[in-house]
Parts: sequence; structure tokens; C-alpha cells
Amino acid sequence: MALESNKKGFKGLTGFDIKFLALVFMLLDHIHYFFQFTGKVPVLFSWIGRLAGGLFLFTMVEGYTHTSNKKKYFSRIYLMSVFMAIIKSLMVIFHALQRGDGFYAENSIFSTFVILIIIFKGIDYIKGKKFLKGIGLVLSPFIINYAIIFIFQLLVVPFFSMDMANNIYLIVTSFIPSPFMVEGGLFLIITGILLYVFRENRELQFISYGIFTLAWMIGIPLIFIRPISLKLMFTNYYEWMSVFALIFMFLYNGEKGKSMKKLFYIFYPAHVYILYGLSILLYNLIF
Repeated sequence: MALESNKKGFKGLTGFDIKFLALVFMLLDHIHYFFQFTGKVPVLFSWIGRLAGGLFLFTMVEGYTHTSNKKKYFSRIYLMSVFMAIIKSLMVIFHALQRGDGFYAENSIFSTFVILIIIFKGIDYIKGKKFLKGIGLVLSPFIINYAIIFIFQLLVVPFFSMDMANNIYLIVTSFIPSPFMVEGGLFLIITGILLYVFRENRELQFISYGIFTLAWMIGIPLIFIRPISLKLMFTNYYEWMSVFALIFMFLYNGEKGKSMKKLFYIFYPAHVYILYGLSILLYNLIF
């Protein structure tokens, strides 16, 4: 159950408040991401930025759950996903669009949302006891991805250079996103699934988010990159800090808040490409 805004005078945070905070956290994170090469932006910016992904997933789950037109909701996100994925592909294909050190903007959480919404629909079918249809939708992003790879190995790779085949694959996956190539990868996909499955039980939603985040972000590095010092957990492997997004999720009062649906769709790509362009200019000035 969502917290009641009038309980003991508690107002909490609306969905808009949380999304706006996530935008601020993301902006700080991306300032560090795009200008890290200068050595002047403190890693603190990226620590704070770890909260953004979980909060965006949380508000996306709420938005998808309560929207009156899920098809229109999906269409908006899909179009933004294609737009940003094509720009990313052009940056990869045309090196002149990359920064002098080969860096380019890879950001596009919209593609992650596209895959999640398809999975959410499958979960809804399973909940409605339409098991075959539901399981098919849940697995479809992975099955289609492997099918595309198989077709490419059979019909594209033998007839084109590897660079050309990779470029064609990038363009194809701009329209059909791969769960292994989207921003956040399997971690954000599984996180989104947990937030959606337990959306009607806040306690389980928060607990599953916290346990999974810490298990993935601390457990996996400990298994594959042992030993990890406390210093490394704050300098190299600080993704675990995304667990602190729970603070703001807990403060959610269940209300939508201000209706500014265009803010995220405009701000997200705009700030990415503005920061990227500025980083290119600064890189050229320095080097």
C-alpha cells in the first residue's frame, strides 16, 4: 500500500517529485560521465547519480501501471528509443562524430523501458492465467535477440566485412533493442521486473530491490574480482550505492503530482547531447 499523504501530517513525495529528483541526480552523474577525462569532476557526482536509475524505473512502473492508454505510453517510449539508438549508431559508424579519444554518448534508457514494458505485458497475461501468451512475451526480447544473431551469422556475416556486419546489426537493434545491449543491461531489466511484480506490496517491493541491488553490485564483483578493498568500493565499484534510492521510494505518497509528461522526454535526450557536444569542445581545447 502507498503511504497516505495525510497520515500524521506526512506529505511525502509525489511521482513528479521523485522523477524530478531523478533528473537532477542523473544530470550530476552525466556531468561526471562526460567530463571525467578532465580529472576535475568529483566522483561524488557519480555516487549521487547511482540513485537515478532505480528512481526512473520506480516512476516508470508507476506510470505504466496507472496510465489509461498503455499503447500510447509504449509508443512514446519506443519512438524515443529508436531516435536515440539511431544517433548512437551513427556515432559508432562515423568516427568523426566521436570525441577525439574515441568516446561517444551511449545513453538511452528508453530502450531498456521498451523491453521492460513488453515483459510487463507478459507478466499481466500470466497473472490473468494466459500462461502461454504471457511466457512468450516475457521471453520474446531474448528469443528475438538470439534469432537476429542467428540470421546475421547465416545471411550477413558471410557476405559482408565484419565492420559492415556490425554496423548493420547496430541499425537493426536500434528498432529491435537487445536486452544485452540496452543501458543497464540485465541488471536494470531484472530490477524493473522486481519493482513491477511487487508493485502492490511496498514492503516486498523495497526489500526485493534492496537485496537484489546489493547482491548484484557487491556479490558479483566479490566473486569475479576478489579481493575488493573498501577504497575500491568507493572509487571503482560504487554501483551498489543505487540501493539508497530506497529512501526516496519510501517517501512516495502514491500521488502523481504535477503533470509534465513532456519534461522527461525532452530533457533526457537534450541534456545528453548538449553535454556530449560541450565535452567535445572542451576536449579539443585541452588537447
